[in-house]
Amino acid sequence: MRRKRIEHVIVVPPARPVAVGARAAGIPVREGAAAHLPVPVAGAPSGRQPDEGPVARAAGTASFLLDALRRRRGGRVFLWGLVAALALSGSGLLLYPFYTHWQARRIQGGLEKQFDTAGRGTGVDAGVARINWERDLAAGKALTRIRIPRLRVSVIVVEGVSWQALKAGAGHYPGTALPGEPGNVAIAGHRTGFGQPFRHLERMRPGDRVILETPFGVYTYEVVPPFESHGNPWLTGAKDFGVIQPTVEPSLTLTTCDPPGTSRNRLIVRARLIQSRSRA
Repeated sequence: MRRKRIEHVIVVPPARPVAVGARAAGIPVREGAAAHLPVPVAGAPSGRQPDEGPVARAAGTASFLLDALRRRRGGRVFLWGLVAALALSGSGLLLYPFYTHWQARRIQGGLEKQFDTAGRGTGVDAGVARINWERDLAAGKALTRIRIPRLRVSVIVVEGVSWQALKAGAGHYPGTALPGEPGNVAIAGHRTGFGQPFRHLERMRPGDRVILETPFGVYTYEVVPPFESHGNPWLTGAKDFGVIQPTVEPSLTLTTCDPPGTSRNRLIVRARLIQSRSRA
């Protein structure tokens, strides 16, 4: 019996033009008579991928980690917690200025009562009452009410310039003169937050009035013209404490931060005492 011979036929597909394959792979090809041959083009990427840089690598790593976390139940809980924490932090940053203003108003309410009752109803001579009042001054206690008509400011100034004391909005530098006394009365005030009484201190001009009221007297100061080769107001360094040193004539110095929201510099206004009168 003869075996039937079976022929195996192999079908070979037609060759694919090289240019078509190159285009599919994203390799630039210069068109020409021999378009089926790839011709290297200047700037074309080689087989080796270029370095993506540290930012791209970090983004890729972060994407990988987030994807891995999303695939696990504990990871999803962590991601939701992270999102909630970021949302709360953002809300806190937005609400913080409103909170400080509310806090300053609350403190000012208590200081008004303290100021109005200081030195009253003690049954002693006014001079003795004033001596006792000055002796009992402590950080955070009401010292004077400052009125600045140009800025429409009227707040109680406390003794001290610590962070805690300045939550009231404005504070008196310890060791400087008291209102109406010889020397230099120095007062610091917030420019942002906590009522920001000195927000627009840069608007002060020579001739503007600043009134300080204590339980025993009312003292009017007037902003002086530019002096010592600088304007008034003027900027100085954050560590320049020379501006609050004693002066020859009774003076008032107001200080605040500049630019607003930073402690890089200090904005200064200088005024001189022009009128004093006792409170009835």
